[in-house]
Amino acid sequence: MSAEISALSLPAMLIALLFCTAAALYIFRSWERISCLLAALVTGGLGLWLWQVDLSNPLRPLLFSAQAVDLMAPLTRGGFTLQLQTGAIPIVALSLLITATACLLAAYVGQGSLFAPQALLLVLGYVALALMTSGPLPPPLLAPLFLALLAGYSVFVLQAGRLTSTTGPLRKLAPPVLAFPLFIVAFWYIDQMPLNPQDPVAPRVATQLIALGLLLLLGPAPLHGAQPDTAQESPPLVTALVTLLYQLALLHLFFRILLTFPFVEQEGIVQEWFTIAGLVTAIWGGLAAAGASHPGRLWGYAALHDWGLIILLLAIPGLRSWLLVLLLFGLRAVSMLTAAAGLAVLQARLGDLTPERLRGVATRLPLNSAAFLLGGLGLAGFPLSAGFTGHWAALQLIAESDWLPAAIVLVASGGAIFSFIRLAREFYGPLQNRYLTREGLAGALFAGIMLLVSVSLAVAPQWLDNPITRTLTALRG
Repeated sequence: MSAEISALSLPAMLIALLFCTAAALYIFRSWERISCLLAALVTGGLGLWLWQVDLSNPLRPLLFSAQAVDLMAPLTRGGFTLQLQTGAIPIVALSLLITATACLLAAYVGQGSLFAPQALLLVLGYVALALMTSGPLPPPLLAPLFLALLAGYSVFVLQAGRLTSTTGPLRKLAPPVLAFPLFIVAFWYIDQMPLNPQDPVAPRVATQLIALGLLLLLGPAPLHGAQPDTAQESPPLVTALVTLLYQLALLHLFFRILLTFPFVEQEGIVQEWFTIAGLVTAIWGGLAAAGASHPGRLWGYAALHDWGLIILLLAIPGLRSWLLVLLLFGLRAVSMLTAAAGLAVLQARLGDLTPERLRGVATRLPLNSAAFLLGGLGLAGFPLSAGFTGHWAALQLIAESDWLPAAIVLVASGGAIFSFIRLAREFYGPLQNRYLTREGLAGALFAGIMLLVSVSLAVAPQWLDNPITRTLTALRG
């Protein structure tokens, strides 16, 4: 039998491997630490392998098997086709690496016995979405439906087996559920465009519907409620994983829409609406952070402020803005995971994160306290944090066309920075809980590694130049 006939398609291999691993880890879920380490090994190995894969040589031998894997072979089921294309490689690889990092951190501080299998199933859904190349509708217009399904599954992931409030997780369902009908109606107008190419109404209405649908999916203020609520109610590492995977899929969707439907960018309404939405989101994130007292809620509002700046950049056409969008998202991932790692340890050691319990916590948990503070400050663009370079470059680009929005965003970031500095005073104040034990070698090691990564990117952000350039080149095809 020839290699072409016996070769296994890459999408089939990824789906089977991730699903079978998740099923096995569910059976052994009581061994939480081992499950998380195995999940990190599988997703991290797949992510690193896909990042360096070369599609010019599509046939690769399958480990421990005589069968080969065909990187370019499609998988067609139920009218949908999944296929690895150049533009999907960095998205799939980054999704897997984010999952691997979250699982590795969860191996030290538990996020629930079901975290590892649920994380694998979640990233499996986002990998399938990134690999989708055809369906009953164009894949960019079908994406909101799959995002709604993944948001529904995320409700259970964010619960992490705890009997806590579902307010935040359930709010994540609203944006994709509201956006999907707009994309369906937009498809009807797009379908009418070849019948009357001279009619300007169809592309204009289609653009308005797609732009409104994208805005709903991005969740700007006042549709932001899920982010701070989830950050307060759900386990930190679970929150970071669910948020980053969803937002990475949104950035991929936005780019695919611009490539598939060029008239969307030409109409100009996207720039106007996204500028307003991004500015309002960045302002509200900074101002609301100034009044937040709960560390999780403060982290959520700081992340909202950072997301508003990314939306502002999406309103600016051109490759420079996309380079900064990718830079900001990369730094955002590092900052969110750093803060989540520190916050997860604080939550595990203290229980309720009340001001009384937090007072003096840094005297016993110095590195984990610093990880949360530095990661949160990175989301606000504080100097010497991971996010500073990205925020400063983004504000410079925005100021080239109009200095006022850049100045407003800069002032708004002061609210989040002020709140983190206020929280730092509590952390480094006199210790109230004398029974609080020290963080230990393993806890200090994990927090120290995350701090080292954050500080390294703050000092040498050029380390991300090659991955960002390579990602943008791949997205453009």
